[in-house]
Amino acid sequence: MIRFALAALLAAFLAFPAHAQSTVSDPAGFGGLAGEAGEQVNVTADDLRIDENESTALFSGNVVIVQGAMELHAPQLLAAYGEGGPSDLQNFRASGGRVDMLFDDQTVEADEAFYDFGQRILTFSGSVVVVNPTGTVNAERLVIDTRAGTSSFSSSGGGGRVTSTFTPAG
Repeated sequence: MIRFALAALLAAFLAFPAHAQSTVSDPAGFGGLAGEAGEQVNVTADDLRIDENESTALFSGNVVIVQGAMELHAPQLLAAYGEGGPSDLQNFRASGGRVDMLFDDQTVEADEAFYDFGQRILTFSGSVVVVNPTGTVNAERLVIDTRAGTSSFSSSGGGGRVTSTFTPAG
């Protein structure tokens, strides 16, 4: 399934080489995140500081976030929660250096990741690199809409481009 999705992405890139942004139905194969979006989120870190006035929790040092088969690593994670306390998680921002996500047989690396739990949208920004067994995509931004099952890669506004390398099957 992932190889087929990447082949569709490659076809889109070849058909429209001058475009700096590409939106294709789940080209990166992250559709499986939708099934895990309601699962429990487990966070481990070296330190945790809760600011009840701001309704935030700051995890720092070797942060690991696990939700189903998705695992995200970051130097720090700022989680914002609602009136229900930490169990009412609204969003999180992983930052402080390189952020890495592992899902199935692929990885995403970026400078920052932001997840909106209400919208179920995961956004990676800053030198994004997606790698799986059949290819690599480089961009400045990757937006994964887990409800719609879509992924969108885009370049920076300064004339940058989305680049990719794929290994053809057979």
